[in-house]
Amino acid sequence: MAGTELIIDDDYVNEMAVFLNTRATNLQEGIDRYIQILENIRRDAIKQGATADALDTFISYAKNLSNVVEELGQTAKETCNTFISDVDESDEFLF
Repeated sequence: MAGTELIIDDDYVNEMAVFLNTRATNLQEGIDRYIQILENIRRDAIKQGATADALDTFISYAKNLSNVVEELGQTAKETCNTFISDVDESDEFLF
């Protein structure tokens, strides 16, 4: 029969917190560069017309998402850290 003991690997959870936050930051940097490239295309190559208008709309939507990914990474990191704290706190009551 399998044991009923739950084992939490603190190191793994902490590593995942850093990993998720780092990946989100890297992804956000890529998104920011992408938006800059789109703005450069709009400014230097597509000056007017329906395509310019569509690109303006697309850029505005992309900017609305700016920093969302990085915030999600920070939230994931905080959630991992809170999880470890919550488990440690609950563990004190059990043993």
